[in-house]
Amino acid sequence: MMIEQTLGDILDETVEAFSNLDSARLHSLEQRMVVMAASNVKLRGDEAAIRILQKHRQLEIVLQNSQANLDALTRLHVRNTRNQWAL
Repeated sequence: MMIEQTLGDILDETVEAFSNLDSARLHSLEQRMVVMAASNVKLRGDEAAIRILQKHRQLEIVLQNSQANLDALTRLHVRNTRNQWAL
């Protein structure tokens, strides 16, 4: 159960750090995930694993929505930049 709890905590912290645009914290969490991945520990197929998958899906949704928002901001920036030179 330890690995499931740790992974769940990391996913929760990642969603929070991403929402706060905390790049230092995201980098730290990434390093923790690299260490966990290198350990080759496997999740059990119980309720804890299902909760991990739900948290993973939540993070995926946050990332998809953020990408859509970033794309919209990029389009606005390009449009504004183009209009500045149209004078």
